Amino acid sequence: MSSPDHARVFRISAQKSLTMPDTTTPTSIDLAEQDLIFGHPTGRQNKNHRWRDKPATFFLNDFQKLMVFLFSDETEENAKFKIAQRQSATKLEPPLTRMDKVKRVWERILPHRELVVGGLRIQTQVRGDTSKIYNSSEMSDGERVIFYLIGQCLAAPQDAIIVIDEPELHLHKSVQAPLWAEVERLRPDCLFVYLTHDVDFAVAQEGAQRVWLKSFDGTSWDWELIEDKDDLPDDLLIEVLGSRKPVVFVEGVNGSHDVSLYREILTGFLVIPRGSCDQVIQAVRALRSNTQLHHLQVYGLIDRDRRTALEIAALQTDNIYTLDVAEVESLFCTEEVLALVSARLARDTRADFNQAVTQVFKQLKTELDTQVSLRVIAEVKFKLNCFDASARGVPALSTALQQLTQDIDISALYAQFDGEFQTAINATDYRGLLRLYNRKSLPNQIGSALGLKAGELVEFVVRLARTDARIAVIAAIKPYLGPFSPLVA
Repeated sequence: MSSPDHARVFRISAQKSLTMPDTTTPTSIDLAEQDLIFGHPTGRQNKNHRWRDKPATFFLNDFQKLMVFLFSDETEENAKFKIAQRQSATKLEPPLTRMDKVKRVWERILPHRELVVGGLRIQTQVRGDTSKIYNSSEMSDGERVIFYLIGQCLAAPQDAIIVIDEPELHLHKSVQAPLWAEVERLRPDCLFVYLTHDVDFAVAQEGAQRVWLKSFDGTSWDWELIEDKDDLPDDLLIEVLGSRKPVVFVEGVNGSHDVSLYREILTGFLVIPRGSCDQVIQAVRALRSNTQLHHLQVYGLIDRDRRTALEIAALQTDNIYTLDVAEVESLFCTEEVLALVSARLARDTRADFNQAVTQVFKQLKTELDTQVSLRVIAEVKFKLNCFDASARGVPALSTALQQLTQDIDISALYAQFDGEFQTAINATDYRGLLRLYNRKSLPNQIGSALGLKAGELVEFVVRLARTDARIAVIAAIKPYLGPFSPLVA
């Protein structure tokens, strides 16, 4: 209210009625404009009247006023054209009215539909098919809101600051960016300000200045410009800025069972999947180095895979924690989880577990050489990454390489990792096996021991985590989250 530009602001509320009238009666263009912008046709130039002194909560119901304004403008422009044509000796081009512009953009955004404008009413039909026509009141929410938004922006005063609350509301993702690009081209004189919670929408506004609204105390806003960072994707930065929870990045993708499980058991965190472990590590380090996010607790949670104790400890210094199982899929296979599933299925939990152990150890023995070899390969790759990057010149580089390769003893490494597997096998150490055995299909192997088909075990556990058994599921999995477990409530 105290801003010097307050008078220029034209706001389109998120809380609005989308009831579109079938017919309209035009009036004086001046009165129609006053009624739409100020909420009163008699020239009371006080925008508070439009919002009934409750701009934050008032439910705007001005679709009828917008239609009156558009048809009044149409009538006014056509009348002017008629007079000008009579006074001219040559044929004049008819004016491009606001209604014409609405129709043009609306049909560009929805190419399978067309607006039929005439007789002080608007109808819609399937493009090219006059037999399938319907009134404006029968339009879908998306069709009506697109019309409303285009019309409102065209009705805004010259050089206005157009503020749009939740510009993505009722709009399919595919039309959001094209719609607002078209609208902005219609009003190059105006400044557009979008208030959105939609990360995808915010990221799609290329070249826009992004502002983070940090808080509001009822009187004033605490805000900050969002700085562009080359090492940090815009969508990631915007997603975490407004988080009131600590953030944990995990491997996987949205919609996968492992990410769904993480979200059920880590309810005190904003869980964001980043695909691979390398992307998790990169995201955590980038966010922790961002001065704008000094207030935010950021963690990473990745599979153990074949990492050494030294590598695991180094990652933890960056708040990147490693599971105490080889793969996240193994979380669905812990003894405690299998006991929960077996009990829910009214089966013999001890017999089921023994059958699962027998089956998985039998499978491991058939591919022991492959598992040990993969562990050796992972260790060799890790050691090669320790090449002395400070070496300069052929002699120094050759010496560094020779020293590095001399320290890699394949036979010793194979014997070491084979011994770890043999120890687990000889002791029938199931927990030790989960730590060593990299096999994403493990839930399917073990699920069959419980009479479940492929994929059913992981689905069953996720469903359990969404029921009254959630606390039990958390308790069953928490010990396998490694050093991250104390952070889980």
